[in-house]
Amino acid sequence: MESESRPFLNSRWSVVLGGFLLALMGGLSYSWGVFVEPMCENFGWTKFAATLPLSVFMAVFALVMIPAGQLQDKFGPRRIIVWGALLFFIANLASALVDLVTNHWLLVMTYGVIGGTACGLTYSCVSPPIRKWFFDKPGLAVSLGVMGFGIASFVFAPLKANYLIPGWGISGTFIVLAILTSSISLLASRLVLNPPERWHLSNLGAAKFTSKSSAIRNEMMPKQVLRNSLFWLIWAAFLMMVYGSILIIIILPSYGKTVLHLSNGKAAFAVAIYALINGLGRPLVGLLSDRIGIVKIMIFVYALQALVFLVFPYFVTGFDTLLLASVCLGLSIAVTLALMPVLTAECFGIKHLGINYGLIFSAYGFGAIAIQGGTILHDITGSYNPALLIAAVMSVIGTLLAIVIKVRYKMP
Repeated sequence: MESESRPFLNSRWSVVLGGFLLALMGGLSYSWGVFVEPMCENFGWTKFAATLPLSVFMAVFALVMIPAGQLQDKFGPRRIIVWGALLFFIANLASALVDLVTNHWLLVMTYGVIGGTACGLTYSCVSPPIRKWFFDKPGLAVSLGVMGFGIASFVFAPLKANYLIPGWGISGTFIVLAILTSSISLLASRLVLNPPERWHLSNLGAAKFTSKSSAIRNEMMPKQVLRNSLFWLIWAAFLMMVYGSILIIIILPSYGKTVLHLSNGKAAFAVAIYALINGLGRPLVGLLSDRIGIVKIMIFVYALQALVFLVFPYFVTGFDTLLLASVCLGLSIAVTLALMPVLTAECFGIKHLGINYGLIFSAYGFGAIAIQGGTILHDITGSYNPALLIAAVMSVIGTLLAIVIKVRYKMP
């Protein structure tokens, strides 16, 4: 296993920076929504065809997290990140052929399968190393690392919608992404390392351990985790909440343009606001989780998501209300993706956190597959309302599951 010998407290924040850069490159996928309308217009694709590459990306990404987590637990993160960086380059460069091969199955195989594999490899190396370094403030440290995944769209959705796609075309945009994702991921590989074997709690001093999310209840092997009912409750809650989160990423630009009749820039700005709250909200909820507890925050924010989806078709009637909905839903995905790895560590330990969180994260892939049902309903009915109703119902179920986890297992 990789380790290093730099002064502990001076070096561990570089691991957070490296994790942030990896998450930032993976989070580029969140800006896929700005591709949907141009692909439908240029290639004559349906919404289903234009969103399928992202759904496959998310599903493969989530499933690869399981073996990738096990590999980084065994060999350390650096080697796994390098493999992911190379696959990012191949995936986006091959996707640039879409102007020549105007078939969505090309993007399914290149961006979806190869790119999803790349993202699974790199993202598996974000939370576990950070959590192993930060026993004293796990919520804050992990959320700062994964913040990059959320904030990426704030930067790249408007950039792609207003400059790259109009100026470089869809293929040229993929070439830019190939260079960007691979080079930044390789840089991050120099920063992300596991702590050395001798690293333990006394390095920080007992007085600093005041976090409510720093306690580890058990150290469990993956086989034990899969037999634990708490695992399945957490997994199901993750699945219920992530459906709506991924759905809204895909439909926000199209909803703004086709339903609210907003300009391309305003529709993309709604995605950017969603991404900004998704990103910047993560350190906030991470800090709060260290102070008041993980599941308390989940219950409150998940109930808010359920309410937003229930009233979305009636409340979101203009640019201002679209932005407000984006803020609320961005906060919800921030809570899920910032706190789920911390909750996994608390419940099942850090020794096998890579693969254990990979097992939890597989719910993300099933959520990505489920949203295709929403796009099919839109193609059939011409309305987003059925998909939004499904998201509302699933969010209600996710909130109830979070309440069960808190009450039954006395979680903070």
